[in-house]
Amino acid sequence: MKELNDIPEFSKYFKVISPSEININKEDIFYRDKYNDIINFLKAMLTNHDDPTLNGYIEPKGAILINLNLGTDILDYIKLITKNYYLDLIEFNDIELLKNPNKFLKSFISILEAFGKDGKKEEKTETDTRDPDKVEEKKVLLINQQPVFRQKFENKSLLEVFLNAWQNKSFDYKFIDSNLILVWINYEIQDIKSVSNKIYSTFDLFIKVPLLNRIERETVLKDFLEKNPKIVFDINDIVNYTENWEVKDILQLLKVGIFKHFLNSELNEMSNEITDVLIDMIVSGEYIPNSMTQNSEKNSNIELEAEIHQNNEKIPTQIFKKVEDIKDIRDFVNGIRESRISDFMLNQLYEDAASKNYTELTIIIDKLNKKEPLEDNDMKMLARYPFILNDSPNKAQINLEKAKKRVDLIKQAFGK
Repeated sequence: MKELNDIPEFSKYFKVISPSEININKEDIFYRDKYNDIINFLKAMLTNHDDPTLNGYIEPKGAILINLNLGTDILDYIKLITKNYYLDLIEFNDIELLKNPNKFLKSFISILEAFGKDGKKEEKTETDTRDPDKVEEKKVLLINQQPVFRQKFENKSLLEVFLNAWQNKSFDYKFIDSNLILVWINYEIQDIKSVSNKIYSTFDLFIKVPLLNRIERETVLKDFLEKNPKIVFDINDIVNYTENWEVKDILQLLKVGIFKHFLNSELNEMSNEITDVLIDMIVSGEYIPNSMTQNSEKNSNIELEAEIHQNNEKIPTQIFKKVEDIKDIRDFVNGIRESRISDFMLNQLYEDAASKNYTELTIIIDKLNKKEPLEDNDMKMLARYPFILNDSPNKAQINLEKAKKRVDLIKQAFGK
């Protein structure tokens, strides 16, 4: 491959990021099973893509196609890999690309053609004065095919343009022979389905990364709480409200929720319960995740839920399911929980509990939080105040403390 700066239009539409410029840590990534397939592919391309045993069956081209949803941390993950393996990363200069998309489309293919020139493996001669380390240096070419491209390219699919050029032999080299590893990111599965017959003639692998499931969303939230012990929210509640959300959507929601909590002058050094703040942002439509922009039906669901919330008639949809349709008993239980008594009545119940048995209940809630066994007296006490079990231990303790403060203020007002 010739020097990148010598390729016409390359520096206009692409930029090169060196490993030293990448400031991403391993702890910033939420790892999922499909990420293993990606790292294993890149390792193979870096170390043994020309393995004779493998080449007896297939000769890798050094190209991988990945489909996933908006809001993942896939770009950070790819950058972390290039950082750890000391690889230069080539990615789009989005600003210039979107200024003149039609001109970019023409340049895009010619740049790919230039990548392949002189890419065939050559025997190094005695008179070859090139730095051998530099000759073998590999780079990752990251094509992040954002949904906005389709609009800018007059409804043309960049992936289809690329595959058609490959089929027409505009370039027929193997990327790996030009010391390139192509990682193509796609967010619209329909783009791939429409050209599925051409995928494997160009790419070595097609990987589809599924949405976060319930357990994975719980893990994201638990990890956040472990890293931020002063923040409190009900994990189950947030999991229920973030179905079909991705990791960056969830983390951004938490950050905005903490900021809103701070604006209300309630951020403190002890505990910060933000469950209601987070749920209100979702239901009111003040926070819309990236995943919703991919599905208009989901947008309609958010608007419907916001309307219900504004009318103070939040109806748990789980209760309307037929019993035979309930696949998980937890869904049914959560439906009952969401039909709980009003906040006003709940405050009254907590105040009654705090005025009579504050110390005993504090000890019981602490046991629940630590998952310690309860004694008979503890069970009898909970039977008197069963509403406490509707909340997580952390939230129940906060509600109890708030109720105790209200009770104390009332007593002071009446001179007791």
